Amino acid sequence: AISETSLKDVALMTIDEINEKGGLLGRKIEPVVVDPASDWPLFAEKARELLTREKVAAVFGCWTSVSRKSVLPVFEELNGLL
Repeated sequence: AISETSLKDVALMTIDEINEKGGLLGRKIEPVVVDPASDWPLFAEKARELLTREKVAAVFGCWTSVSRKSVLPVFEELNGLL
């Protein structure tokens, strides 16, 4: 959504700044960007993929309350960090 574009851009800019300074604990941060396109069930599916297939350490996103409610059961089940 248009409202989330600026948040994504800021997150990517921050990741670039951290990586330019040597990363986090000496390792570069690798961003993985997904767009569930305001499809609320797809939010949960993408969250599961990020945590299981992509093995991400943390997820930054879910700007709306309905998107957070969609992914919350997945993060609780898989002990993910949102």
